[in-house]
Amino acid sequence: MENKRFNDIAIVGVGLLGGSLGLAVKAVNPSVRIVGVGHRLSTLNEALAVGAVDEVSLDPPQAVRNASLVVLCTPVGRFPSLLKSIAPALKRGAVVTDVGSTKVAAVRAAARYLDDRVAFVGSHPIAGGEQRGIAFARTDLYDGRTCVLTPTPATPRAAVRRVDGFWRELGMRTVHLSPAVHDRVLARISHLPHALAALLVNVQNPADLDLAGAGFIDSTRIAGGDPAMWRDIFLTNRASIDQALAAFQRRLVRLRQSLGQGDGRALEKTFAQAQALRAKLLEKRLRTKRVEG
Repeated sequence: MENKRFNDIAIVGVGLLGGSLGLAVKAVNPSVRIVGVGHRLSTLNEALAVGAVDEVSLDPPQAVRNASLVVLCTPVGRFPSLLKSIAPALKRGAVVTDVGSTKVAAVRAAARYLDDRVAFVGSHPIAGGEQRGIAFARTDLYDGRTCVLTPTPATPRAAVRRVDGFWRELGMRTVHLSPAVHDRVLARISHLPHALAALLVNVQNPADLDLAGAGFIDSTRIAGGDPAMWRDIFLTNRASIDQALAAFQRRLVRLRQSLGQGDGRALEKTFAQAQALRAKLLEKRLRTKRVEG
């Protein structure tokens, strides 16, 4: 019974992630009833028009009343207020999860506002893009990607298994980490790169951008992400991101020292190490695709 599908789902936030989630769920199981929740009727109607949801609502508590699964797809800074508002309306046995990029703050908010009638299972599907909005939603956004689940010792195991199965059914590979470990790892491999991409763009003289080539465009692609979303990510993962920035700063200092000393051997070693690590990453991804294909 615990592994049965969720037949009534409320998706709170129907932008790129929420809209794509609705499309993906419908592609796997068209009979699932999905309510899309938001604060703009125009966006909700667009989600309805493309088939990502079956119903729409501007009232989160009302929308989640019959949901067996609620998925928070808003910026993480809105989670506390949303959880507080929907908590009294959730039915017994409901499961709440999310798509947020930081997990410690999300788990703490859930523990504060949700009681033991419902379960919260933190999720972070590592998928998305620099575009935002329902107009860019697509059915295959989650397919073949990794989803990190962040249960705690207090999370009901049955709920964890059901949420794990939910993401796997959408074609995702699942990994389980503690919320703290997730935030430390993502600070380095996701949040730090966004900071660097933003700074790389901001350090430029706008007049020089006419000369930007493919390398610059590729290196700064993620700087096109939603500023409000990234603001919330940085504010809810401050300590880990600060540590990641400090580690990068130490590397940057060493690089500047090598450059100042004219130490070609040290410079080449830095570039060679990065080249080798990146090649291993790409080869691992290629092998994974071959196995899954």
